[in-house]
Amino acid sequence: MADQRVFPLSCVVQHYAWGKMGSNSEVARLLASSDPLAQISEDKPYAELWMGAHPRGDAKILDNHISQKTLSQWIAENQDSLGSKVKDTFNGKLPFLFKVLSVETALSIQAHPNKELAEKLHLQAPQHYPDANHKPEMAIALTSFQGLCGFRPVEEILTFLKKVPEFLFLVGDAAATQLRQSTSSDAQAVASALRSCFSHLMKCEKKVVVEQLNLLVKRVSQQVSAGNNMEDICGQLLLQLHQQYPGDIGCFAIYFLNLLTLQPGEAMFLEANVPHAYIKGGPWLCH
Repeated sequence: MADQRVFPLSCVVQHYAWGKMGSNSEVARLLASSDPLAQISEDKPYAELWMGAHPRGDAKILDNHISQKTLSQWIAENQDSLGSKVKDTFNGKLPFLFKVLSVETALSIQAHPNKELAEKLHLQAPQHYPDANHKPEMAIALTSFQGLCGFRPVEEILTFLKKVPEFLFLVGDAAATQLRQSTSSDAQAVASALRSCFSHLMKCEKKVVVEQLNLLVKRVSQQVSAGNNMEDICGQLLLQLHQQYPGDIGCFAIYFLNLLTLQPGEAMFLEANVPHAYIKGGPWLCH
């Protein structure tokens, strides 16, 4: 059976704290439907289902006729299964990982490095960057899914700087003015001004962030209570994120990044260096 190409796998689950609990998680439901031995614990989060040959999540082969016990072992002994181009380019390793996520509380903002930077980080700190490959992602919604992806158009950010005084306070008048003036220049000037605004925000003292966030949350809460802000998606999201992560600077990221809601079957692509965060729901990922 050495040439067998299709066989069942028992895939690895990651129980990160932000995952949905028990059978409420799409990850748990998929696990239960594919692995007859799987037992779902209702008091445990089921955050990610990994389908691949990653060192921290190597899928087990559920076929007694196959001598190899894991997918990575099978690939190592069946190199032609990768195809010559992939085999030569990635040293005989599977160069991607399929995942299903089930998100209950928002993940932190992140951006994946390109190939060159990934190799550099891996050499400098392999304990923190065990993979030298870049990780572009394709996210396809299996359930309704909400996430932040990429910087908003500058005009939208400028509108928030005008309408949200707490946001402007953290970014600073100088950086905000630079961004406003950059709109009459080239793309490089806009990118530089945007970097400056985002950097000023992220470097603010924790105490100042907490003070401004509390002021903003109080004001938005009053507007919502009065029925004046129910259609403001950003206002509702702000309250949701603050409830999950009180005082966290990431709550202000909603004014910088595009807010996307994907329905099942819809997708978004996250290339290198694009800031993003998954907020709620269940996407299928490949990276």
